[in-house]
Amino acid sequence: MEEFSVVPEITYKSIYTTRNSLGFDNKVTVVISFTDGDGDIGYRDQGNNDSIFDDPDSPYYNNYVATYFILKNGNWEDSLVYLRDTILPPKSPIGGRLPYLTPLGKNKTLKGDISCDFDVPLKTPQDTFRLDVFIYDRALHKSNIVTTPAFILKIQ
Repeated sequence: MEEFSVVPEITYKSIYTTRNSLGFDNKVTVVISFTDGDGDIGYRDQGNNDSIFDDPDSPYYNNYVATYFILKNGNWEDSLVYLRDTILPPKSPIGGRLPYLTPLGKNKTLKGDISCDFDVPLKTPQDTFRLDVFIYDRALHKSNIVTTPAFILKIQ
């Protein structure tokens, strides 16, 4: 049996985009590999967790967290990002909620891949981006941060 730290560890695996019918990118999908020694990854359906995980204002509401960075004049900046109709201030994370993944039985060790979709930033003249990604477990352990390679988006 493999043993892993109880603090989740992630590695970058891949990134790809999906285009709409007009040929513009409208979704970015990031795939990471992860390990967790005690298997406390993911949340149950909303309302069946500790309140800190079901409160949309909690920093732990999303357990898969990413921050967009934009390449401007050769430097990566975490400046304003426009997502659909929302303007996010610098260093505003976006994210998703991983489903409850804890295995049954005595061995709770988890290892696998996680895929998460993000809206494409719109209304910005920049087209080269990267993402920093991390996850939380239910013990509030924060994984390491991985950085995606730069990617170019075709946006309207």
